[in-house]
Amino acid sequence: MRTTVASLLMILLTISCNEGGRESKREAASGPAGTSVTSIAGSDSLPAGAILIASDIVTEVIIKPDPEGDPWEMEKVAGYQGADFVDRIFELIYDGTLTAYDYHNGEVLSADDVREIEHDFGGDRSLIGKLSFTEDWYYFPSANSLHKRAKSVTFGYELYNNLGKVYAYRAAFRADLN
Repeated sequence: MRTTVASLLMILLTISCNEGGRESKREAASGPAGTSVTSIAGSDSLPAGAILIASDIVTEVIIKPDPEGDPWEMEKVAGYQGADFVDRIFELIYDGTLTAYDYHNGEVLSADDVREIEHDFGGDRSLIGKLSFTEDWYYFPSANSLHKRAKSVTFGYELYNNLGKVYAYRAAFRADLN
């Protein structure tokens, strides 16, 4: 049991830390090693040959850790280059292509509601210091690979104490991903 758990954790760490572990769009559509996927993006069907490891698991990533804190926290996100991703999510919400939801109650937010949230932080998207993904995790035994499907993302704005240190994050909104 310990060996299995340790192996799965090692696979997960390897995939999440290794740029080469990211699947291409072709692989995501066809599954690993040419296996067919029996689901459409956004569907809850299990891909062919997959074992579901986790459903609706939340993965949080502090994308701007305290540089004076634990060096490992900085190392974990050294490859983060998500400013374009963040900007694109805002653009899609503002042009009406993507719907934003209130993180706490799930109610639909208008583009104006999101603009107000952004205005509350001075329009400074660099204050988004935390990303929270709701994901499904699949293991494909035939390919010995683990795949994650991010279903939504929530942006967390940094909140500062009187010493100028981040003490918490305020969830801005949730956006569903395809």
